[in-house]
Amino acid sequence: MAAKPRFDGEWVRLGELTSCISKKNKDGRCATVCSVTNSQGFVLSTEFFTKEVFSKELRTYKLVERNQLAYNPSRINVGSIALQDIADEVVVSPLYIVFAVDTSRIDSSYLLRYLKSRPGLKQVEFNSIGTVRNNLKYDGLCQIPVPLPSLEVQRSRVRSLIALETEIKEGEETLSKLDVLVKSRFAEMFGDFKTNPYSWDVYSFNQFASIDTHMTKDYASFADAPHVGIDSIESCTGELIGYRTVREDNVRSGKYVFGPDHIIYSKIRPALNKVALPDFEGVCSADAYPILPNKRLCNRVFLAYVMRSDYFLEYILPLSGRAQMPKVNKKALMGFSMPLPPLTLQQEFADFAAEVDKSRFIVQQQIEKLQMLYDSLAQEYFS
Repeated sequence: MAAKPRFDGEWVRLGELTSCISKKNKDGRCATVCSVTNSQGFVLSTEFFTKEVFSKELRTYKLVERNQLAYNPSRINVGSIALQDIADEVVVSPLYIVFAVDTSRIDSSYLLRYLKSRPGLKQVEFNSIGTVRNNLKYDGLCQIPVPLPSLEVQRSRVRSLIALETEIKEGEETLSKLDVLVKSRFAEMFGDFKTNPYSWDVYSFNQFASIDTHMTKDYASFADAPHVGIDSIESCTGELIGYRTVREDNVRSGKYVFGPDHIIYSKIRPALNKVALPDFEGVCSADAYPILPNKRLCNRVFLAYVMRSDYFLEYILPLSGRAQMPKVNKKALMGFSMPLPPLTLQQEFADFAAEVDKSRFIVQQQIEKLQMLYDSLAQEYFS
């Protein structure tokens, strides 16, 4: 077995390579307010949040010049750090930490990718402080060691990582286009449910579906069955991810039983739009409702797409109450009604969605392979 190549550089603490920047927007000349995200880097706050969430008084905000870095000290552990490359200068919240790097020794893009990699995030965690929420102060950042090969090697590694990032992003954009395709097909086939242009009969919830709250505490019989919590349902897409078995989760409270005929709908925080279509049997959190469509009137896939639509959200959100933790009760859900197209037309849409799902699955597999390769390279470069 070939020996692992020896690291061709040195380990240097970031205190030797960076300098903290605390320049304020004292004269208020800069009004370009940004947020730092873990997926998009620097983004305009008004675009990211769709509304103004920042203070009107910007003179206390910190200036970030082009090629400087900034991070949220309580969210850097999930990758909320970015290189400012969108304008000559922007401003960020006073809570952010801004710093510059010694570009004669370290490439800014190389450092950014190190701090977002698994080895880098481990160092972030180790040097953070706090009991409830970890916080990485600038002093803690300075203690983080970074592998420092030559600038030529750093830039070569960055190019390799950027090439993979580009492919991953293209795959994610393809997934978004496929989602839009299904939504467009839905609108094309069924029109706007508010105006009901095809004059379909309107049915109440209890006519086309039921809430099947069959609860079990039989942990032994369901020990190896999947246990789906609401955290396992991806917002908007309904993809089921990261769930484990009843035994693995050491379940001790009552759970609802579901199967491949059900829809799993999260009744907690309905704005997150968590509507899943399981293709297996299992149990789900009591914070969700297993919904059983009436097969004589309503197709399961069709109903799930309706429940993810603006038409359903505009009905259910005002009824969810609870400012701190909005929740949908049975009465509110059963008060929902909608125009119901012919079952054959619903099935036609479901068949179309199934074909698109096949394409989604292929693209998702490609993204996962690329991400594994990316993680492997980052581990090799930064360990």
